[in-house]
Amino acid sequence: MNLVSRPGRVLARSLSMWCVYLAGLLELAPYIVPYLDAWIPNWLSIVFLMISPLARIIAQGNLDAK
Repeated sequence: MNLVSRPGRVLARSLSMWCVYLAGLLELAPYIVPYLDAWIPNWLSIVFLMISPLARIIAQGNLDAK
């Protein structure tokens, strides 16, 4: 197992992490702005979490390049 040299860059640019970030945002949004509770479907964050493993296997180039 090799660790990447720039983990912050990978966390900011990888598609799988963006799916997780969006799922978290969709879960927190109704608590921040209660009006959004009626607009955001409950299943949408689950869909983003289910897509994240698929996004992990997509070739995304050299994410840890300098």
